[in-house]
Amino acid sequence: MDWRIKCVAFHVLRFAPRRWYCALQQRVTGRFLFNVTENELAAYSVHANALKEFAPGGRALEFGCGSNLLSSLLLSAAGAAEVFAYDLNRIATLDQVNHVIRQLRTRGGDWPEITDLEADLLHKYRIQYRAPADARHTGLPDGHIDFVCSTSVLEHIPENDIRLILAECRRICRPAAALSMIIDYHDHYATADPTISRINFYRYPAAVWRFLSPPNHYQNRLRHSDFERIFGDAQLLIAENRAVVPEIALDRQHMDRQFRPYSDRDLAALNGFFLLGTPPGLRARHATSSARQT
Repeated sequence: MDWRIKCVAFHVLRFAPRRWYCALQQRVTGRFLFNVTENELAAYSVHANALKEFAPGGRALEFGCGSNLLSSLLLSAAGAAEVFAYDLNRIATLDQVNHVIRQLRTRGGDWPEITDLEADLLHKYRIQYRAPADARHTGLPDGHIDFVCSTSVLEHIPENDIRLILAECRRICRPAAALSMIIDYHDHYATADPTISRINFYRYPAAVWRFLSPPNHYQNRLRHSDFERIFGDAQLLIAENRAVVPEIALDRQHMDRQFRPYSDRDLAALNGFFLLGTPPGLRARHATSSARQT
């Protein structure tokens, strides 16, 4: 699909009932049900592995849990005492979650299907699905959470709201809590339109991008170094910091000037992973873990 048509469609869907969007996914794009590939499972398992290493048996919170709750289910299987699954909009459905559960079952383990997204999900998986809910104001007590994660969410949130979410995370987290963040930096329109590159959005000045990035398909275009700065400003220790940087031809001549100060590596980064914590708690745990590995 031409990305410009998709942009217009998102503008129209802003004012349409949610069921219209679901119908389009089912009948046009085929993306209503999530297929758990080995690559997807490996990516989402990063959070579960971090939970087991840095906050075993603790309370976990995922913000931007999405429509299928895959990360939350994996956190539950990793031994989280409770999982708080937050999303700004209530987009998960029983069919989508059970579709993921059935796929996980084929890989082994006890994965019972659920009959509702409240009591049964809580009973079988210790997951509290909270949507619509605002990660800037969780309503949770101070020091209640041991682990926070998000997957391909932060690129869809304005910078000021990211800072408010991180401040709330600082409030609700215990001193030794860990935060695991996966960020997807590429132009998401390129997923549907192979005629454009994954860095196509560098071409447009902010005023134009505001129209091309409607609220229901918003991308902030922040780079890896921007998130390093934002996490530092939030007084979060960066214990692990990785960027996926493939070989990409950069056309700086046709970039908007706001991106020209960035390094080639920053502009070419397509994904980023951060493991964060509040000093000195995560630093002590990370040092202990490193000593075990050596």
